Amino acid sequence: MSQGSVVTAGPLPNSPHELPRESEELGFKPITPLAPLALFFGICSVASIFIPAAVMIPAIGLMTGLLALIRIHQFDGEMGGKSLALVGTLVSGLFLVSSGGYHVYRLATEVPEGYERLSFAWLAKQEPIKIRGKDYLPPEVTSLEGRKVYVKGYMYPTGQLEGIKEFILVKDTEECCFGGKPKVTDKILIKMQDGLTVDHQELILVGIGGILHPKAVYLGGEVTTYYTIEGTHFR
Repeated sequence: MSQGSVVTAGPLPNSPHELPRESEELGFKPITPLAPLALFFGICSVASIFIPAAVMIPAIGLMTGLLALIRIHQFDGEMGGKSLALVGTLVSGLFLVSSGGYHVYRLATEVPEGYERLSFAWLAKQEPIKIRGKDYLPPEVTSLEGRKVYVKGYMYPTGQLEGIKEFILVKDTEECCFGGKPKVTDKILIKMQDGLTVDHQELILVGIGGILHPKAVYLGGEVTTYYTIEGTHFR
């Protein structure tokens, strides 16, 4: 080698440019946990068709799927799971729009014509007023006598499954299905009219349309409820 000559070396064996990516070496790409989670929420979104509160499932699935796609994009092809995230996102989005729209439409049209919606939560808060040792319902409630109302609640088990003519409607599932004893103001006695009968609905929110009578109902000398509805509609 002559003096002053320059020797140019090729890339070192351990140069970063020569090293294969770990994912290529192992033959797979790591998957972000958000991708299968988005698909899981997408599948569970089916419940949103039947349960209004379950509309939160596709909403969460949609957000999870979008986050998964963003994370995969940030890794520029080095992270897998794009197909899972995409399917989960699309399915969740579809159920969010369809089931959400369905429940909004149903809520807007479920009250029978000529009836007014009555909030069970509001009704349960109207505690009787004690005057000279007797309980009286507040004027806000007694003024509803004979009004056609539509209220939603849960059927308290009667031991009968079909052909029910009379039952108790309670405010929530804790009182109707898990051994709880409903408060007097949390119950409405439903008496179906015109030969109408209903089947027991377990853990399902039902709507009752009928004529309201805010008057104490006694059983064995004790008040069992302050409200009775002559039922004309069951949904």
